[in-house]
Amino acid sequence: MEEVDWYVLFPNHHEGLRLYRKLQVHGISCTIAPTPRAVSSCCGISLVVPAEAVDEVKAVAETVQVKVEGIVPVAKRKQWKYRSS
Repeated sequence: MEEVDWYVLFPNHHEGLRLYRKLQVHGISCTIAPTPRAVSSCCGISLVVPAEAVDEVKAVAETVQVKVEGIVPVAKRKQWKYRSS
């Protein structure tokens, strides 16, 4: 089975930062990351959350009324290499 990261997408960075702080208060692990272009070009940041926390993240976002555009799986990049020009 392919390994995936779960990305929480936002309409703007303010919403992403708001949810990040709320998830920290609730003890839910998350990481601020650049939004993969393959899933959205709206907002530059997203949150990466563990698969087992997706339902909790949805519940917290709904409770604190943070606008979330979606929570999507993205295949983990294997053999990623830095390209220099």
